[in-house]
Amino acid sequence: MNNDILIIPDVHGRTFWKDAVSREAFGTVIFLGDYVDPYPRDGISNEQALGNFFEIIDYGKTQDNVVMLLGNHDMHYYSELFAKSGMSSRYWQDGSILLKEIFARNKSLFSLAYETTLNDHHYLFTHAGVNGAWLEANHEIVSVPDAQHLNQLLDSGEGTMALAQVSKMRGGFFNAGSIVWGDVREMLVDNGLPEVYQIFGHSQQRESPIINKKMACIDVRRPFVLHQGQPGIEPVEYA
Repeated sequence: MNNDILIIPDVHGRTFWKDAVSREAFGTVIFLGDYVDPYPRDGISNEQALGNFFEIIDYGKTQDNVVMLLGNHDMHYYSELFAKSGMSSRYWQDGSILLKEIFARNKSLFSLAYETTLNDHHYLFTHAGVNGAWLEANHEIVSVPDAQHLNQLLDSGEGTMALAQVSKMRGGFFNAGSIVWGDVREMLVDNGLPEVYQIFGHSQQRESPIINKKMACIDVRRPFVLHQGQPGIEPVEYA
């Protein structure tokens, strides 16, 4: 085992994560959230996505190096308050009771943010990125925008309401979206943490990720890796 970090962007019922975790031993495996609510164009049923989610949970329980972040499509099952304020599309009404039970039984597996240092660079992982306008609007709640304080948003009603903030860019009413609802276009204009390299998903790209010197938006239906001793983030490619 090495200190390489495998990053699994938005799953939505897809199984690309299985090949990556079975081929190599990684120091850390990070899921960026959105495990269920598949896209109709992918031909994945809600029931299939649920079965895939069970497999991810089992995998997370049997490994001590797995980080499972929450996305907006998870939060509307994880929290009733979030569902009332910031519900996402493709909500599975028929399976919602079961999904709420699954998240409730496995709360200890999930978090909102994770940070680490590799190759002398500090990295912050969230579902949608931390943009400056959202931080400014919620500075009293998020006094320190590190993983510890971001994860504490799950512990209060006001924190959950901050997470449910959807920007006008995404059809909401706020000037900026939260760490589970922000848009990559917001991040490109106003990265809230210029001294930290942010890695996130949520804003699905057709083929190529958006990667620059300050951030990486990698929701492109395949995993990525940060290699120990090597600069940069790169896709995992298997023949």
